[in-house]
Amino acid sequence: MDTLSHALVGIAVAGLSGHPLSFGDPLYLASIIGAQAPDFDIIAQIRGNFSYLRQHRAFSHSIPGLVMWSGLITAGFFLCMPDTPLAQVFIWSFLGGLSHICIDFFNAHGAAILFPFSRERKSFSLLNVFDPFLLTIMLTVFLQGLTPRETSLLFFASVGLYTLLRYLLKLRATILLRQHFINSGISRILVMPSLRSVFCWDFVIETANHYYVGQIGALQPVLTLHTELLKQTLSPALQGAQKTVLGEFFSSFTPFSYFTEYQDTDQHAKHVRIYDLRYFFNQGFLHSATIIYGHDEQPCDSYIQTYGRKIKIPC
Repeated sequence: MDTLSHALVGIAVAGLSGHPLSFGDPLYLASIIGAQAPDFDIIAQIRGNFSYLRQHRAFSHSIPGLVMWSGLITAGFFLCMPDTPLAQVFIWSFLGGLSHICIDFFNAHGAAILFPFSRERKSFSLLNVFDPFLLTIMLTVFLQGLTPRETSLLFFASVGLYTLLRYLLKLRATILLRQHFINSGISRILVMPSLRSVFCWDFVIETANHYYVGQIGALQPVLTLHTELLKQTLSPALQGAQKTVLGEFFSSFTPFSYFTEYQDTDQHAKHVRIYDLRYFFNQGFLHSATIIYGHDEQPCDSYIQTYGRKIKIPC
């Protein structure tokens, strides 16, 4: 989620203690910093864009990661405010961090909550990274003038009801999609918040022979099919691409990756393209990768294209 939403959740977590809201209170400070801490993995950017893509929402968004962040926050309090009850700082920073990965679990990008057992980013796909309605609900609760504990209880009740409403709308969309594709033999289906509007859902449907990528309205169930992709037979090049650094990254990054292969006659090289089918935007996929094979049939070059950027990756 966005930084402001995480901070508001951190304040609501601390409010459960009953302490009056004060940014000088170590309990509130610990919870708010803890609620931001999992995103401190942006420091991985120092080692390059690909390093950040691999690390973001991985270890830092897991329980072992929260223990590490809470320990670092507690150490910081020990150095700057040694009279602070450090056990409480650790607990409330951990709870703040836990709120972060819980909220991220409910949005489309997900988090590696099962790390180190799995690097796959798990997601319940109910909320956008930025949801204006959810943010408005959060801010409105804080304007009610209630006691800290009452504010926190109303905050989590309101967020819970909104999340439940999103779940019911998603369930309705899923049922409608299953009815529409009933004769296609659905093997897997993903319904997630649309990049374009909170009033729509994006979907990926896998059948025995095809992938269908499209959008369906959340309130008015109008269905738009963006593209229909025929499943490819895995050639030796495609099988090898799955074992490369990029191939393994896409396996953990998305549950719906699509591989294609073509021969570049100008460069006399074989190209394998990998697409993340979840994000279709402006007539194309937002995240993709290319692996280039040399004359020895081994990968010699590779790069990722994401958000309009091209990031070179070592093979």
